[in-house]
Formats: sequence, structure tokens, C-alpha cells
Amino acid sequence: MKVFNKLTKIIIFPAYYIIHRNLLLGLLHKLLIKDFYYQNLKFKLNLNNIPLSSRSSFIFKTYEYNDRKLVEKYVGTKNKCIIVGGGLGFIPSISFHKSKNKILVFEINEKIIKNLKNNLEINNCKFDLYSKNLVFNKKKKISEYFIEDSFLSTSQYSKQGIKKKVENIFYKKINNFDDYNTLIIDGEGVEEYFISNLNKMKNIKFIIFELHNQLFDKKKIKQMFAILKKNKFKIIDKCFNSYYLKKN
Repeated sequence: MKVFNKLTKIIIFPAYYIIHRNLLLGLLHKLLIKDFYYQNLKFKLNLNNIPLSSRSSFIFKTYEYNDRKLVEKYVGTKNKCIIVGGGLGFIPSISFHKSKNKILVFEINEKIIKNLKNNLEINNCKFDLYSKNLVFNKKKKISEYFIEDSFLSTSQYSKQGIKKKVENIFYKKINNFDDYNTLIIDGEGVEEYFISNLNKMKNIKFIIFELHNQLFDKKKIKQMFAILKKNKFKIIDKCFNSYYLKKN
């Protein structure tokens, strides 16, 4: 599925690099503003691995724009959210305050766990945070991920960065896992793993995920959406390359 055609590339890409990925504005943010503010939420950026180009997105509130728009539009008190890829705590914090329900958060990059936990606490979220890799195979105790310098890039699919072993946690070991009905995924390709294992998550009725088109060929993307359809999920809305689906 194409995110941009030639016309939208001509219109959007200049704004993307002027606003969302601006090095000069990123430097100004680092020196003068330091933290990230969104509505009544505050996020500390006590990390050494935030690229300057990413910091300009904090000024213009375009950080995680795709997922944020869908979470703000569709998450409510009906949702109990599992968030794969906690990051700065931005999407988890919005998910909690929209749903008013305790959230489960998974983040495997050990360098950002402390900052993530701090941000969830600052924003008065009720949460369980796991610094382990969520899996559906009980026998697989360890996974390997490639962790880059940027806090944005931890992946099994993009073979860049330092390969590290990550401890897994079997989903049935998590208390009240079946009580959660919403899956929010932003993990640099890990959407493929969770979509492939939807048959093991009968509790999931709503999904928001970012499709990392650059990591998959057309055949693999087609297979993922076929699995979603087989599991009775229907696309309700999308924002660029992020999708919101509901189970029929």
C-alpha cells in the first residue's frame, strides 16, 4: 500500500524536512526548550540518543503525528490498551488519558526505560511497564534486536546498529492480559509479528499500528492485511501509514 503518490510527495516532503526534520530548529529546541510539551502533558527528554532533526517535531507537535491522530480520535473508555514500543511515553500517556484505564507498556530499549517510566509517572498514568519482548512462543526465551544510536530505531527487521539479545516474556505470564482489548503497535516492523499471531489474542478487538512500508515488500504487506481480514478486522481509518482497525 502506497503512503504517498508523486503529487503528495511534492507537496508534503518539503514541509516534512522544514518542519518535522529541521536540524537548526532541533538545536534550538535542545538548547532553549529542552522538554516536550503537548496539551497538558509534559515529557522529559533525558536521553543522549535523540537526533537533532527529530527535536523540531517537538516544537511543531508533529512527533508521532500519525498514531496520535488515530489514538485521539478512536481511543475512549471502551479501550484497555497494550502499547508495544513505549518510546518517550507519548502515545502511552495519551492512550491512558483518553481511555482512563490502566495500560500495559512494552519497551525493549534499555537506554530509554528510565526516561519512559519517569514520563508515565509525571503524566499520572496508571501502567505496568515491561522492559522485555512480548512473545507468543513459550519456549523462546531470548530474541535478537538491532539497536541503533537513535532512540527511534530498535528493530529485528532493519539490520542496522548493534545486535543485542533481549529477554522475552510469554504473554500468558502477564497478569490480566486477556482483559485488554486494544493493541497499539509502533515497533519498526514488529507489527508483522503481532499481526501473524492475532489468532492467539482473542481478546483484541481494536488495533492501531504503523506500517513500516520500507521494511516489507508488497507481497508481505498483502499477506499482513490478508491475516487481518481473516481474523475479521476491518480498516476503519488511516493517517498516512498508520491504521485503525476494528474487529467485526
